[in-house]
Amino acid sequence: MREYVKRGHRVLFVEAALTWVKLLKGTHFWKQAMLLFRGVRPTTDGVMVIMVPPFLPGGEWFEWICRLNWWMVRVWLNLFILPSLRMKSPRLFLFAPHAGSLLGGFGESASVYFCNDPFAELFEFPSARPNLQRMENTLTRNADVVFTVSERLTEERQRHNANTHLIPLAADVELFSKALDETTPIPEDLRPLPRPIIGHMGVINTRVDIELVRQVAKLLPEASFVFIGPILELGRQMHEDLLGLRTCGNVHFLGNKPEESLPSYCKAVDVFIVPYLRDDVTKYIKANSKFFQYVASGRPVVSTIGPLDLEEEIVMTAVRPEKFVEAIRNALTQRTPQAVAKRLAFARKNSWAERVDRIEQILKSMHRGKSGISKNN
Repeated sequence: MREYVKRGHRVLFVEAALTWVKLLKGTHFWKQAMLLFRGVRPTTDGVMVIMVPPFLPGGEWFEWICRLNWWMVRVWLNLFILPSLRMKSPRLFLFAPHAGSLLGGFGESASVYFCNDPFAELFEFPSARPNLQRMENTLTRNADVVFTVSERLTEERQRHNANTHLIPLAADVELFSKALDETTPIPEDLRPLPRPIIGHMGVINTRVDIELVRQVAKLLPEASFVFIGPILELGRQMHEDLLGLRTCGNVHFLGNKPEESLPSYCKAVDVFIVPYLRDDVTKYIKANSKFFQYVASGRPVVSTIGPLDLEEEIVMTAVRPEKFVEAIRNALTQRTPQAVAKRLAFARKNSWAERVDRIEQILKSMHRGKSGISKNN
């Protein structure tokens, strides 16, 4: 969406909705809900953001509740938001797998389903997964075009819509390559830590292999392991297990950081890691955004999930703790100018600008195809 703003488009981003159940859980959610009354909020990037009213709970299990929730969103936007912005015939990008009832609700010129996760597999309550899968399949069939972020997701969505295309995730290369700038400072909270620094940056959730991290930290006591980002989507026991890693003595959780400061943290890191579990969810992931961010910072990467088809200067794959440690030690030697240049060249081919170029080519070809059919008829 930021890339579209750079290209002169106006973008309205609708915030993920809260449910009334979440509002009963604490003041944090109420503070988020209060954003509803602030109306349209422009970000520093020029993206317009709006929070919609809280959802009724249960939409994941009952489609009629889901339809009612999205009907409220549709009415809210059409009555109170879009007229003041004078947005007509917009392109509608949907990221929620159960938002299919929004299709056709805004006189959109094109509808896009952007599938960036196996949502039904991720949902914590198995009883809702069949209904989520049905709603996602309906959305896939009815959208004009579907974009997915991995080969496996592409195969699954193509069963329901032949106009499905792989658009992998990417990175803001201009931002993260600042880690290579001599003038970029190293953050104060990283300066006292012993080197080498082994880093993980991004949301910390159920995908992280806690036991792997524990064993690797013990096998590399001379290294500092830092986790930069919020801890989300964890049950109580897993949350306790994760924070229990602090007893290793060389594992540090630094919390969430402003995006503009991330290049400074990247500069302090010697090797980045993707210590994910290999399970039914991560089998869909070939390369996520954090992987491309790591590479754009010029740092070597060690991952449990690959990608498997890239050179060692970009990523080394290991699963067992001993092999993971061996890969980290090997990666520490991959800091030559030639290796860094190879990573940057790879990152530039995987920027958000490149991804939006591909999206535009597909949308334009669709438009030409529709025009051709119209003329022939």
